[in-house]
Amino acid sequence: MKTRFATLFALIAGLTLAACQPRDTETAADAQYGTPDFALMNEAYDAATNAGDAEAMGMLYAVDAVSMPPNASPLGGRAAIIADAAENFAVMTVNLSSSSEGHYLMGDMAVDWGTYLFAGTLKDSGIAITEEGKYVAIWKAQPDGSWQIVRDIWNSNTPLAMEGEPE
Repeated sequence: MKTRFATLFALIAGLTLAACQPRDTETAADAQYGTPDFALMNEAYDAATNAGDAEAMGMLYAVDAVSMPPNASPLGGRAAIIADAAENFAVMTVNLSSSSEGHYLMGDMAVDWGTYLFAGTLKDSGIAITEEGKYVAIWKAQPDGSWQIVRDIWNSNTPLAMEGEPE
């Protein structure tokens, strides 16, 4: 019994590792869906965010997307992502600039990662917030040929200040 389990485990681990290896060649599925233009997709995301347009930003996400902001619980679904963005845009002006650093294509899915620069100003106090960070976004091709975010996560390059630590 232990031998069968070990063999099954080794087979599954081997298949998983093989599936995770980066590919240098385009598969038939990649050709079918085309290579997403990450610079253009980031530009659309940044433009909607900088305009404070939660609806336009939210339409870049799939209906069942999950967004994982730093220091907060995940947001499940486009409606929750839009509501969160609208809350943020109501209290601050935003200037976001993101840049793709690389990607993997996997048929109708694409993983993009990169960096961002964020500058915001709180509307009530004028306090400025700036941040440099990195992100990972998983995009899925849609039947109409567009791409939508199904998962994303980002975080700052600046460590969080510890309680009681001088700022």
